[in-house]
Amino acid sequence: MNRKWTALDLLIGAMEKLNPKTGERQNVLAFIQSCYGGRVRYYDLDRATLSLFKLTAEEQNCLITWTLHEKKSGSKLGTPAAA
Repeated sequence: MNRKWTALDLLIGAMEKLNPKTGERQNVLAFIQSCYGGRVRYYDLDRATLSLFKLTAEEQNCLITWTLHEKKSGSKLGTPAAA
């Protein structure tokens, strides 16, 4: 039986795969903000691409969409989850 994943399932799965203690999660989010959001951020490109390879294509898309939505809405709600 195939399960249909929701956007929230994908976002949680992506965040769980990226380690916040090593800075991996923050690095990937900075990469996304720089490449897709037009916000200049410092990030390690090699580490970011390796981290993104841990995620499925659906998880990557969901994480990118969520990151850009958070920037556009100006919400600070995503900050603690990203830390």
